[in-house]
Amino acid sequence: MRLLERVLLSAASSPMRLPPSPLARSGPISANLFGDIMGDALKEQKPYERPLLPSLVKKQPASYQLQEKMFSFSGEDFRVRDLSGQEVITIDGGNINLGGWVLDKLAFKEASSGAKFCSVERRAIAASTCYDIYSADGGECVAKVEREWMSMTPKYKFYYEGDANPFADFEAEGSFLDRTYTFKAGWGDTIARVRRAPELVSDLDTYVVDVAAGVDAAAILAMAVIIDEEHTTTTRRTRRGPRRRPRAAAAGRSVEHTTVTCGAKGMHGAYGARGATSHSLCIHVRC
Repeated sequence: MRLLERVLLSAASSPMRLPPSPLARSGPISANLFGDIMGDALKEQKPYERPLLPSLVKKQPASYQLQEKMFSFSGEDFRVRDLSGQEVITIDGGNINLGGWVLDKLAFKEASSGAKFCSVERRAIAASTCYDIYSADGGECVAKVEREWMSMTPKYKFYYEGDANPFADFEAEGSFLDRTYTFKAGWGDTIARVRRAPELVSDLDTYVVDVAAGVDAAAILAMAVIIDEEHTTTTRRTRRGPRRRPRAAAAGRSVEHTTVTCGAKGMHGAYGARGATSHSLCIHVRC
């Protein structure tokens, strides 16, 4: 009896310890717990043999903040930070003008060393939106991103160049206008997620990118920047509206355009030579 009393007293005095909850998560609360519960959890992948940035291929799932820079001459500069706030990638944007064709060109650099590890360039002639990803020296095309134009819903596909796989290595689908979409491998595994983060400054795009273990995070981030550039341009065109017609054409009159090449320096612009109620002639002078 005394032994039983001692056991009961000991159990009453010691606090009860419950087993840890299976939903417990270590780290910040920015992880997409809802997606994991609903069966869309990130699946670990076998690392690709030639990732864009090997240092960002992690053994554990990782999250990054992709944010547009506040002060940017091109309007296409981004920075990537990990959850500790350390900057890991710097993205410098620019435009190339080829006879009226304005093409995007992005340089991806390691923030720690400032060394460029790849560049992204928009292809001038393609059946649909296509971006080529080149090596640091620009001598080799290592990957490409294409928008599938025969699909009912927008979808972007990523291909590593140089391997024997004719199919996309992974693809992005979801609500691109709302900037909420997922990346899936060719066999259907969810390998990354992108969602819009709260913006402290208006029109300063900020995203949270969750990447599964073993996945080339630099490739995911590059594709996220491409999607942002593509849909930001589309949104601006929609807000701008259709182009205004010439005043003469708006009034129901025909307009004839004539181009004259002049060798004299300093002569440039457009000059209206003759106007009438039903016909107008516009002469453009090029030097």
